[in-house]
Amino acid sequence: MTATAVERPGFTGFHHFASTVSDISRSAAWYERVLGLTPASTLCPDDGTTDGVLLSDPESGIAIRLHGAGGAEPRGHAALSVSSRAQLDTWAGWFDGLGVLHSGVVDVGGPEPYAYLVFRDPDDLPLVLVHVVE
Repeated sequence: MTATAVERPGFTGFHHFASTVSDISRSAAWYERVLGLTPASTLCPDDGTTDGVLLSDPESGIAIRLHGAGGAEPRGHAALSVSSRAQLDTWAGWFDGLGVLHSGVVDVGGPEPYAYLVFRDPDDLPLVLVHVVE
């Protein structure tokens, strides 16, 4: 018997992002250098592919799984939360020091203000850092 939900179940946080890439070794080295990720010892749901690498951030547990594109066009997108607007500025400085091109911090007003910073991995896949103003 299955339970009927009366409210939407909650989330505990971001678990992982998976992307297809043209060169797993090159992309893994980039994610390690730019985001400080390390080969993960945590489990990631298997999607049936045999090639790939799982990297994670030891502090937050955020994981990124990279798969070979197998001749297909690389694709993916991820947005990661940061704790403050000031952290976005710090990330921008970090990227500048590494020579990683980025959008600069963009502040968005409106009914729910937020700020974000877009950068791209070696396959030109967009990655976004976001801070939602509370």
